[in-house]
Amino acid sequence: MLPKVAEGVAGQRIGWHFDEIAPALEQASSDGKPLVVVVVTEPCGWCRIALTHVLRCNGLNSLAGRAHFILLTHERRTSADFRPQHPEAAHFIDLLKIEGFPTVEIVSVKNKEITPVARVAGAATEARLLQFLADNAALKAATGAAAADAAVGLPKPAACGATPVDAALADSAPLHLQKGIAR
Repeated sequence: MLPKVAEGVAGQRIGWHFDEIAPALEQASSDGKPLVVVVVTEPCGWCRIALTHVLRCNGLNSLAGRAHFILLTHERRTSADFRPQHPEAAHFIDLLKIEGFPTVEIVSVKNKEITPVARVAGAATEARLLQFLADNAALKAATGAAAADAAVGLPKPAACGATPVDAALADSAPLHLQKGIAR
């Protein structure tokens, strides 16, 4: 499980907001730090991989305190009907025009104005996600920090740091995707 905001440790462990947009936006606006939004849905094999093998990695956790992080969860009701569990999340996801899962979006929040900065959609390893963050000016200063040896209170998943994406995700991929079987 990912730790809550109150459990964050700067430079060692991200404290995540979960589905509550207002507090995350308020904090990002008040201190001028970017907001990193991660959107997942259930059921989604790639989203589960992101949650267990990427978002808990040491490199990502080294960004703790340099940005605010929020995890938004969609609930899949039918094959064509995706609805967020929280109405505020629904509105926010509509504003950002997020359509695929998982998606990581960096937004700037200044004077109560939300400005999308960059987005990466789909499965990514820790290395790819960190490269994405490093390539964006909003978090450029944050990526210069070395990863801690171990994130406080979180075991390091085996796939952390693995490259390429296929290698990191192969063991965790849903069986039908490993065998190339479409559902």
